[in-house]
Amino acid sequence: MNDTTPATFADQGKREYEKGNFRAAADHFLQAARAFDASSDSLTAAEMRNNRSVALLQAGRATEALQATEGTEEIFEQAHDLKRQGIAVSNRAAALEGLKRWKDALTEYDRAAALLEQAGEGDMHSMVRKASANIHIKLGHVTDTQMDIYDSLRLVEKPSLTQRLMKFLMRIGLVR
Repeated sequence: MNDTTPATFADQGKREYEKGNFRAAADHFLQAARAFDASSDSLTAAEMRNNRSVALLQAGRATEALQATEGTEEIFEQAHDLKRQGIAVSNRAAALEGLKRWKDALTEYDRAAALLEQAGEGDMHSMVRKASANIHIKLGHVTDTQMDIYDSLRLVEKPSLTQRLMKFLMRIGLVR
């Protein structure tokens, strides 16, 4: 008998993603989302839609990735799940970045950063700030890039050796 539980679809999506089969992963995550919706688990369904968004973005399908995030933020907001709400907004920002809608992406990255900071997710907040810095550098916004990099370094929970060195240099004023 074929095992088609929502969790099975999710596991298949994760396996395909790990193999680099992003399109197949996106399809499995969509099946998982539908199956979780059918079992009245809207939170996990929204998480699967966000996983689908990430897979689609990796597959070079930014428009579909953006569409996949629709409605997920609100589901997490209603559940008072700041972490997953922040991740949903971050996924939306990444899709907007993939569409080269820089200003919209920056706005969403800022919202995601605020949510992740409220949730106490320093490392995720740091990653969002790095993504924002990458857009600012593309646009030639040097000061904004520096601010995002500083914020990224300030928030990382387990800094690498390079990050610790950068923090030290910033603290003593050699890097601004």
